[in-house]
Amino acid sequence: MWARRLFLCGLLAWAGCAFAAVPLTPQPRQMGVADGLPSGRVNDFAEDKLGYLWMASQDGLARYDGRGFRIWRMEDGLRDNLVWALYFDKDNRLWIGTEYAGIGVLDPDRRQFTFYDRANTPELGSNTVWCITATPDGSLWFGTSGGGLTRRLPDGSFRQYVHKPKNSRSLPEGGVIHMAVTTDGSLWVGTEMGLARWTGQDFERVPDHALPSGFINRLKPEPDGSLWIAANRGVALRTPDGKITRNPWGKISDVPVLQTLLHDREGTYWLDTASGMGYHDKAGIQNVPLYSVSARGIVKPSWALGYEDRDGGLWFASINAGVWHLPANWRQFSVLTNDSENPATMYNPYVLATAQAKNGGLWLAGTRGALDWLDPATGRIEHHLRVIDSVAWPGALVEAPDGAVWIGLADQLQRYDPARHQVRKWTSKDEADASMRGNLDILRVCDKTLWVYSRVSGLQARHLDGRVVESLSASDIAVPNITFVHDMQCGPDNRLWMTSDDGLLVWDDVAHTVKPLRGSPRLPMYAMDFADRESLWTGSVGGLEKYRWDGTQLKALSKIGEAQDFPSITPTGMVVDDGGVIWSTSARGLIRVDPATGHIRQYGTRDGLPNPEIKGLSLVQATTGQVSAATPDGLVLFDPREFKPSTSKPALQIEFVGVRRGDEGLDLTHVAEPVIGSEDRDLHIVARLLSFSGADDNGYRFRLSGYDPDWVEVGLQGERIFSRLPAGRYTLEIQGRSSDSVWSPVRTLKFRVLPPWWRSAWGMALLIGLSLLLISWALYLYRQRVRRRSAWQLAQHKREVAEQASQAKTHFLATLGHEVRTPMTGVLGMSELLLSTNLDARQHGYTRSIQNAGTHLLRLVNDALDLARIEAGRLELDQQDFDLRELLDGVSALVAPMAEKRGLIFSSNVAPGLPVALRGDPVRVRQILLNLLNNAVKFTEQGWVRLQALPLESGGIRLIVSDSGPGIGAEQMKRLFQRFEQADGVRTSARYGGSGLGLAISQELAGAMGGRISVESTPGKGTRFLVELPLPAAEAGAPLAVAAKHESQPLSVLLVEDDPTIAEVITGLLRARGHRVQAVGHGLAALTEVAVGGFDIALLDLDLPGMDGLALARQLRNQGFSPALLAVTARADADAEAQARAAGFDGFLRKPVTGDMLVEAIAAARAMARQRIEV
Repeated sequence: MWARRLFLCGLLAWAGCAFAAVPLTPQPRQMGVADGLPSGRVNDFAEDKLGYLWMASQDGLARYDGRGFRIWRMEDGLRDNLVWALYFDKDNRLWIGTEYAGIGVLDPDRRQFTFYDRANTPELGSNTVWCITATPDGSLWFGTSGGGLTRRLPDGSFRQYVHKPKNSRSLPEGGVIHMAVTTDGSLWVGTEMGLARWTGQDFERVPDHALPSGFINRLKPEPDGSLWIAANRGVALRTPDGKITRNPWGKISDVPVLQTLLHDREGTYWLDTASGMGYHDKAGIQNVPLYSVSARGIVKPSWALGYEDRDGGLWFASINAGVWHLPANWRQFSVLTNDSENPATMYNPYVLATAQAKNGGLWLAGTRGALDWLDPATGRIEHHLRVIDSVAWPGALVEAPDGAVWIGLADQLQRYDPARHQVRKWTSKDEADASMRGNLDILRVCDKTLWVYSRVSGLQARHLDGRVVESLSASDIAVPNITFVHDMQCGPDNRLWMTSDDGLLVWDDVAHTVKPLRGSPRLPMYAMDFADRESLWTGSVGGLEKYRWDGTQLKALSKIGEAQDFPSITPTGMVVDDGGVIWSTSARGLIRVDPATGHIRQYGTRDGLPNPEIKGLSLVQATTGQVSAATPDGLVLFDPREFKPSTSKPALQIEFVGVRRGDEGLDLTHVAEPVIGSEDRDLHIVARLLSFSGADDNGYRFRLSGYDPDWVEVGLQGERIFSRLPAGRYTLEIQGRSSDSVWSPVRTLKFRVLPPWWRSAWGMALLIGLSLLLISWALYLYRQRVRRRSAWQLAQHKREVAEQASQAKTHFLATLGHEVRTPMTGVLGMSELLLSTNLDARQHGYTRSIQNAGTHLLRLVNDALDLARIEAGRLELDQQDFDLRELLDGVSALVAPMAEKRGLIFSSNVAPGLPVALRGDPVRVRQILLNLLNNAVKFTEQGWVRLQALPLESGGIRLIVSDSGPGIGAEQMKRLFQRFEQADGVRTSARYGGSGLGLAISQELAGAMGGRISVESTPGKGTRFLVELPLPAAEAGAPLAVAAKHESQPLSVLLVEDDPTIAEVITGLLRARGHRVQAVGHGLAALTEVAVGGFDIALLDLDLPGMDGLALARQLRNQGFSPALLAVTARADADAEAQARAAGFDGFLRKPVTGDMLVEAIAAARAMARQRIEV
């Protein structure tokens, strides 16, 4: 019965082939690790509900989208890389059978694996799972190695079925190799020891004698309920009636069939044979030659299984040669090649010339110099000429109306008569009707005229008997811009039309030459074909043009170019089929253009072409409709009527959505509405059309709302990356275009980009709060600034008031000092003069009291003036080198008599390590020492007073004034250096007198010198004052400020003083010491006296009427007065001395004065004058 069925199938196949467009020549393409597979050994195929093709391999799980593979291995969540079986359940979960890890389940999001093994599922008899299937009741069945069969019920529970040796209704054996479910819902289980059917309660075994062997490799159900059984010893077929036929292919095939791999939807059986792979057609089982790029030759793999995807593409998994794929459109193209072992194939490996035969066939000539005739419907070859020429290859063919075949070669033209098998030759050396020299590139027959074109020699016309009737050399063609002719066709008027570098040309029978066709653009044209008698298409670089012919000229109708997505190629051949579809060839393959729909499709190697480089002018259509195209790897045949581009919209999937967050990638593929952080970057979207045929011709476009003004084409990559997007809600629209130029439905992806934290709701609230806080803080700072400014202004006002008050006080004190010093000069001077007269004791005492009171009053005035200078910051030091020991000796000489008068012992001690001279203000140093020593003498009732001078370690001098007085308490020491303060306050002042300014001024003076004064004292044990002055040592050889020696000789003195009393006092004091004095009251008188008589020195008051003392001094110096000038003034301001010296004075003395002061000042001034004169 099965033999009759196979015979009927053969008849149907023959009938199908009889009307087939072109012969079937399947050429599966090998895929392996180099193409992205994790392993060359694939154990199972499965497709999910989205359209992805999954493959179980020896080294991981692979998912194919038509362009590439995504791999899952142990590092991606698998527990075992060796995967045996795959199955998708109704929820699109993937169930995986592994070698060592039991059952794995990958969730629909493809992110998480769940595993069942013997540890958590005792009903699983083994962790090696070889096969998985499902029955209509919703149960999943798992075949294991040695552990029998495990069933997962719809409620999620598991149950195990094992082999029981004494139970014939149990599994035949524990190793379940493969399972299948037939159309009636029956589960068939193939084991290592037989085949059984699940009855719902137990297993019904197939008798061993009915099978080729008990080791079942694979089971393949048929749509009619039949079951193919592949055992290790052959093939069997079980029909729905229960009958099993062993080796059903044996009666129609001499080659052993090992298993039926596949029965595809077109009705073709694909078989695992001893010769490799075969398929069943009308002639029986045909072998499929498999060329392996990796093996560089024909291979005969051992097959594991076959699979047909949803598009009709075929997949074959081998054990030793990888995966082989036939796309769904593989029947579109037939490829004929030369097989040296098969004489029924064409002789020429590479067909170089093709011509249409009147009987529906095609004439072929090529690289072996043979001439064959081909039936394009069946692929049948008739060999006519084994060798056309022993040297030259044929380059052009054409069949004449009489059936003769003209063959163009180099330097030779041949005419072959197929009926008589006779050949006539014309060579370039013949005397009559010689062939043109060079290659004969194009042959055409128009109205009983054979046209021959050669790029080398030009154009020639012959009668069909071979006589030359026209000959036009390449140089004689009367078109200036012509370089080459690329194609020739017979026009509607039976004249010869040509495409050239200068447009369309036509033969002019009257002028016997070629001329440009009227209306043709003067541009290069490479190919042409007539759609009908009134229209034609031409091909130029990057486009096709359609023209209408009205009998006299051309008129352009339309153009297909870059705007219509025509590729930038140069057409090398053209055929317009009966449906008006244009077929064009190039170095990139075959192009189909449908002007009616605008559809353009390019076909390449993935579409079935053996090689995309199609030889020029080899695109020829047979009278039966088939078209041939020659490539270096075979002759391609196709029937344009079989090309029906799909109009169904392809399915588009969003394969990946992700962003970069920090240094890591974040997968958002299965998030319903992804939320992208403000710091995230590189939003990456990958879309895929899940088509396994023509994937290289797919296209994609994206449009992001609010971002893209229009669709953005991204080509075949299907990927888009947005580096950064502003915050907001977005909708991304995605479309894919199939290889047939059909756009998929729009897929949308909605997502949200979060604003930076400072633009979020809580961030804005925080910023508003911070803004308010900052405003409040700014207001607070402003108020503080206003307050500080007010305080500063108040302080400035107070300072100005204080400065004004200080200036007023200083001015007052200076004025007071001036006014006090002037009468004090009279008081002290007169008292001194009185003391030099003969007075009795009582008169002498009165006079001494007057003098002491005046001296005390003068000291108070000096202290007040010093204090005023200190407060005003105008205390200036007169820095000069001075002899330290001389200064200390002078102080000791002044203090020692006072101490002895009070009955105290005074001593002084100068350390030997002190420098001889220091640089500083000796007057102020003396003032400090006298202040401290006078206090020590004043407050010490009995005992001693001591002065010590020691060197400072850091440089300078330490002066120590100590006494054996009553001492000072701690509270008293705190106030000791305050102004107007004394040890016991009022009581001390009442008892000892004094203003309380001496120590305060001394501390200020020490501070001005960079030093300080400290005190050490214990009540009842005396007091010790330490003065530390960091005065530098004087430079070696510097002149020292020493006291001038008194002069004993009388001097002639000019005294200029406007106060008669002061003048009288000074005159008396000087005359008492033997000097001659000439006193005048103003500057003019002084100038007169100087002009009349000579003087040794002049004493000038600075506050003179009219011309003051400073101006007088300048005038005297200008008049050449060189003796010493001594300023005697009551001015107390600090600038007075500097102004005086600047005016030319040699000395400066403040009132009141004594006789000794006058003598010292005069001596010093004269010494300074001598130095000035010497310099």
